[in-house]
Amino acid sequence: MTSGTPNLTYVSQTVQNVTATYANLPANTEIVFVNQTSGAASDGTLLDAGGSGSVTLDIAPDLPAGGYHLLARDRSTQQFIAQTVPFYHSEPAL
Repeated sequence: MTSGTPNLTYVSQTVQNVTATYANLPANTEIVFVNQTSGAASDGTLLDAGGSGSVTLDIAPDLPAGGYHLLARDRSTQQFIAQTVPFYHSEPAL
């Protein structure tokens, strides 16, 4: 069991990944990329234990360029837990 308000904070990004910190997340929290325009969510990264820490999420090569935020949600119910500020992903140069 965690105590305190759950939070998910954007830290940085590269062409390949996004890094965030999190605190007070329950077990079985999934973190996904959410497109700011369409609302579409990507496959997620599961935090089995929850709690507090940092996570680096790989950016899928086929993720379209655009505005995104990271969303923490319950893996089973899809219920919202926390989200980051928006950030922009641009496709890597070929």
